[in-house]
Amino acid sequence: MLRLLSFLLILIGAGALAYGGYQYMNPEPKTAEMSASAPLGSNGFDMESAPVIAGSKPNSSATGKSNNGADEMFGVASSTTDFLSSLRTVPIAHETPKGAQFGRPFTVTVSLDATGDDSATDSLPGTGNIVEGEAQVSDTVQALVSGEAFKVEAITPATQRISPLTENVWRWKVTPTAVGNQELVIELFALMDNEALPLRTFRDSVQVEVSRIGQAIALAQSISPITVVAGGVGSLLAGFFGFVGFFRRR
Repeated sequence: MLRLLSFLLILIGAGALAYGGYQYMNPEPKTAEMSASAPLGSNGFDMESAPVIAGSKPNSSATGKSNNGADEMFGVASSTTDFLSSLRTVPIAHETPKGAQFGRPFTVTVSLDATGDDSATDSLPGTGNIVEGEAQVSDTVQALVSGEAFKVEAITPATQRISPLTENVWRWKVTPTAVGNQELVIELFALMDNEALPLRTFRDSVQVEVSRIGQAIALAQSISPITVVAGGVGSLLAGFFGFVGFFRRR
């Protein structure tokens, strides 16, 4: 019995060392979370990092020219008004799951139809909760999904040219990182001179549940890799000394 227990301790220690070492050498990247929540221009730059107002002109201090404040504000308003007048109203629909499991990814789909149809649901899987509506769109639209309790990975391009031939479809792989009733946000942006102009926002609630395996995964993820490695070393040493003591008694 002691030999079996020692062998199990060695196996557990080796597994803990391997897991802790992997977690330590491969920390969770943060860039993916930032790209999922921050609107990007068509050139790929983070729009939140650039303090520019849609339709604004270059600062006079940067160009060396003095601009009249009233003229500049009028130019901004005129440019924005012209841009808004070019927007088209089209049907839009999105689908989220009826329920989700902690740590298990699901797919979020957004469909936009500018072909003349009165519905955009044809391209949705049809297995979850479907929400229909309308949105004003420009020639190029960016769609983003975010949520504090989710890890979001884009499957399709976030920025798409609106097609007159078929539906535009966006898909994301979304993994819950917390349990309970969690908010998932879907945002649409028009790109105006490489700047993001909000068009429509949807806020959905997703009920995330957890299985026993999910609870074990959550517990393992909450423990520091160094703690896991230290526990693995302790388990290995306990198993080794158990084996030594067993053979000494024989």
